[in-house]
Amino acid sequence: MEKLGIIGGLGPAATAQLFSRIVQYTEADRDQDHLDVTILNRPAIPDRTAFLLGKPGAATFVEPMQQAARELEELGCTVLATPCNTAHARLDAIASVLDVARFVDMPRSAAAFAARIGCKRVGVLATDGALAAGVFQTALAKAGLQTVIPAREVQAEVMSIIYDYVKAGRNVPPETVASVCEALVREGCDGIMLGCTELSLLGLGGRAQGALVIDALDVLAYTCVTECGAKAVDLEGAYRMRGAGEDEPPNGGSLGDGLACGGSDGDPPDGQTPSGGSSDNNETTE
Repeated sequence: MEKLGIIGGLGPAATAQLFSRIVQYTEADRDQDHLDVTILNRPAIPDRTAFLLGKPGAATFVEPMQQAARELEELGCTVLATPCNTAHARLDAIASVLDVARFVDMPRSAAAFAARIGCKRVGVLATDGALAAGVFQTALAKAGLQTVIPAREVQAEVMSIIYDYVKAGRNVPPETVASVCEALVREGCDGIMLGCTELSLLGLGGRAQGALVIDALDVLAYTCVTECGAKAVDLEGAYRMRGAGEDEPPNGGSLGDGLACGGSDGDPPDGQTPSGGSSDNNETTE
């Protein structure tokens, strides 16, 4: 198996969640069946959205991530990942310093996954920065899917969920999440992409307002396992099965919950919750 390197801290709770799901989605009978993973937790990496939107004084995140990528490669990691969707707007530049190692592209992997499980028209929930950079619009188009971006007032609700609730450590009112999802369904969406790792911490179930919910962090974890050459659980099957069920309330867990994993001396790490936050100083992560 190849060694996995993670540029983490973008944000910290999302990084912990990614590692937890990597363990969860590995089909293992013993410890030795799991991946060799090195995590660099770098929450000091500058705000990605601020830089992409050209906010005054915003520092580049590219060079610090290039440095982290080189460090991981020097430590023997040949597969790299980062739980930050917005950073993928500059993924080619970040990866340009590598000699051998390669990145797992989270938005592109998530878009391809959405196509494989039958989605046709996908609404994207992400930060203003990710949407302005066209990260998911490009990925979904390459996968042959239609993209729906929330209307201005709905996007304001999405940003409120991310900043006023999740980042602030407050529980998100279920009706707020339902309202956002309902707005996308009214636009004809059969899939809803969680394109911000803050939203991955909400524990949304398989369906929301009748649409299938695709968590990009789920797909990143699963793809890390397969890309490194380990045996993964059937995440696509889990999505199809739960997607065929009823709507589930927030905090229902990740789509892979209930999938078997083994080979540990104890339980896999618990998933993070909104009350734990996911980044420092309310910095934009996705």
